[in-house]
Amino acid sequence: MITALLGLMGCAARYSSLPALDPAELYAPLPVQGMVLDTAEVAGVRLAYSDSLAAGVTPRDPEAVPLVFVHGLSSSMGFWEHQLARSAEERRVLALDLPGYGMSGRPDAPYSPHWYAEVLSAWMDQLGLERVVLVGHSMGGQIALTLALNEPERVAGLVLSAPAGFERFSPGAARWMKGYWHEGRAMEAKEEELRATFTQVVFNKPDEGVERLLRERVQMGRHPSFQGTSVAVSRSIAGMVDHPVLDRLGEIRAPTLIVFGSEDRMIPNPVFTGGRTRAIAEAGQRAIAGSQLVLLKGAGHTVHHDDPEGFNEAMDWFLTGSVR
Repeated sequence: MITALLGLMGCAARYSSLPALDPAELYAPLPVQGMVLDTAEVAGVRLAYSDSLAAGVTPRDPEAVPLVFVHGLSSSMGFWEHQLARSAEERRVLALDLPGYGMSGRPDAPYSPHWYAEVLSAWMDQLGLERVVLVGHSMGGQIALTLALNEPERVAGLVLSAPAGFERFSPGAARWMKGYWHEGRAMEAKEEELRATFTQVVFNKPDEGVERLLRERVQMGRHPSFQGTSVAVSRSIAGMVDHPVLDRLGEIRAPTLIVFGSEDRMIPNPVFTGGRTRAIAEAGQRAIAGSQLVLLKGAGHTVHHDDPEGFNEAMDWFLTGSVR
């Protein structure tokens, strides 16, 4: 009882009285640009993205395959604050806010991994990117895997940070998740619930960056555009459940690094899957031929934020040995 009371005290509202935050005001580690996609598959989708080369950052190896960072569910490029500027010292770095999130548009779209893979492909086309290394977190990892399956010639490597897609959900579990995450669910979340989620589920090591991300989420939830994000969250979850990649992992041919935190509280799903993160991670490694696995002790689901030094060292080691 005492622990529960202390938990509630720690989740007191701090930001609910602040004004609504326009997504255009979100923090981004690199300067942000914009683009409207113009293809048959995803015409008219407005994307916000960062490109270190366009920002005037000259990498040590300008001929190296670029890195593209793809964030997870209900996130934005700001979740890569410990990776983007640092990685840009070595090679060209790009990151985008997926449609439905951050500074990008909120179209009436499927928001499935396959649709997002089409968005990524069209964006790469318009930027003249033939091959990239995809760095994907959680849902972004499943999107990266989907693009690697659909267009393997475009993916020179994969860095998967606590990727979704390694679990199998029963039909009943899938129905429950899709029913719970209806299109208005994210609109209902109060600051106390969000704080508990950020500090007890998503991140294991809250810091000033996590506090900023939480404040932004609370304030953005009061902006009219957030209704579109709520729809995107619902459809993104349904898309991940309805379009699994688990049974196709053996088809992945790109060099792959898998990084999990040893204390991930989201994967495996504690309600429907259970078990240990290590077991899920090792199963994914076995399924992807030649893949490498790193488990970072004490880190949680947002492993690249909880242990940025460990994550960045693992990524550097992998890129040096596997991808030019």
